[in-house]
Amino acid sequence: MTITKLHQQNDDASSPLSSESTPLVSPKPSTTTPSTKNDDKRLPLFLFLEAQTPNGLHYESFTILLILLSVLTFILGSLFLPQYNTNSNIAYKCGSTCDAIWFGNYPDNSLQSLGIGATSLIEIFIVGVFTIDYLLRFYTADLIHVKYAGTTGRIKFLFSFFSLVDLASTVPFYVDSFLLPNTDLAASNFLRMFRLLRMLKMEGRYDLALGMIDDVIYEQRGVLGTALFVGMTVWGVLSSFFYLAERKNSDMIYCLCEDVDTSVCTMDEFGFVDCTEAGCPPPGSSGGQEVCWNVYQSIVLSSFWTLMELFGEFPLVDQHSMWGKVLGTITAVFACAVFALPVGIFASGFEAQIAARRRKDGESGGSSSPMVVKEGGGGGVEGDETEWELVDVVGDISTTRGIVYNFLHLQNSASAKMFEMCMNVLIVFSSLTFMLSTIDLSTNWQLLLGWFQFASVAVFTVEYLLFMYSAGENPKFRGRGLLVYATSFYRAVDLVSILPYWLTFLS
Repeated sequence: MTITKLHQQNDDASSPLSSESTPLVSPKPSTTTPSTKNDDKRLPLFLFLEAQTPNGLHYESFTILLILLSVLTFILGSLFLPQYNTNSNIAYKCGSTCDAIWFGNYPDNSLQSLGIGATSLIEIFIVGVFTIDYLLRFYTADLIHVKYAGTTGRIKFLFSFFSLVDLASTVPFYVDSFLLPNTDLAASNFLRMFRLLRMLKMEGRYDLALGMIDDVIYEQRGVLGTALFVGMTVWGVLSSFFYLAERKNSDMIYCLCEDVDTSVCTMDEFGFVDCTEAGCPPPGSSGGQEVCWNVYQSIVLSSFWTLMELFGEFPLVDQHSMWGKVLGTITAVFACAVFALPVGIFASGFEAQIAARRRKDGESGGSSSPMVVKEGGGGGVEGDETEWELVDVVGDISTTRGIVYNFLHLQNSASAKMFEMCMNVLIVFSSLTFMLSTIDLSTNWQLLLGWFQFASVAVFTVEYLLFMYSAGENPKFRGRGLLVYATSFYRAVDLVSILPYWLTFLS
């Protein structure tokens, strides 16, 4: 079933609210609520704050200037701290008065008599403006949406995205100045950077662009989720291969002690390093801390370096073994093929959004059909999407093989879909278990992980056998056709994922 997903245009000229839809951040109403009647005395104030009047536009430009000034003084203020600029004379160029006006680095500047710690006139003025601005927005919150009306609605407004951004940009000042005036709360100064996020509240072309990004993510969420799953799978598989290729490579050993000949170090089957013969203390002698380690000694550690290579960075390329360089080449190919998928998805999504908005605004001269996407996301255009051809064979429900065939191959029931979901979850946990088993855990944890891995492989084996057993329900896979089915991609992947475990277990 397909449905048309088009944002509704608000044709009510009396509504002060924008019709732009941003479903992931802060959806705005598409119809006029009772709280936005023209006789509301707060309406002029609301329109002013939302930059929908000439004076409101000037005020918005003023607040943007304050935001940039706040961030600029925060950045430049670090230049006038001698402890961070020991080789520069500029750190001593801003005296007590200068610091009191601009930066507020020192509590003993010219504003010391206020007794509110390190601050500046610029900061006091900016925080004052933003505090009044927030209180007025809180006062008119129900004009944004009727859900913000009343006490319960105001509480909801407090926890909205932009409300939290506003609070994060002002509350730390009051905490520093009145609750902890003599405490150096460095994190609160950093929170001033959150003022930059207030620029997201601008209307016009900036809000249109940000809203388009939001809409593309929302509409393409299904395809993006699939791309994310594929990327995570490739990342996990390549991390495992790098672990197997480099865990015994002595060039990947790093030590806390100096001038170590890593070629004489020894490693156990898990890649844990002992460089005692190279002059380093034995493992665990430094308060349990590892003195030497291999950067690929576990899949968890390997995943970090693998991710670097997937994004085009090759920091250890000179230290890779031969097989590591082969894997590096394969990784570069997969990085281009798999990790570039979101770029194409976003490009297609932007094209669809622009086309939809042009049709909505009456800017397109042609008579194009509305964009149609599958329910639940996807963002494709009807007629262009490629549908998977359904298997045209339905199993005989009077036989066990037919029932299993319908359950596994056709997935024509809610229980079958639930089973598929559970198997996917089990695959993820099984992969995580394998990665954790390469870490030096306690005996009890290793035993628990071993039993879980055995149980999951047993489930996968039963599933594989049932797939092979029921495939014959389709005449195409009977006789020699069963061999063709057994060598198909997914069945080959199933076999490769369970056969090595059973060979190791039986040996």
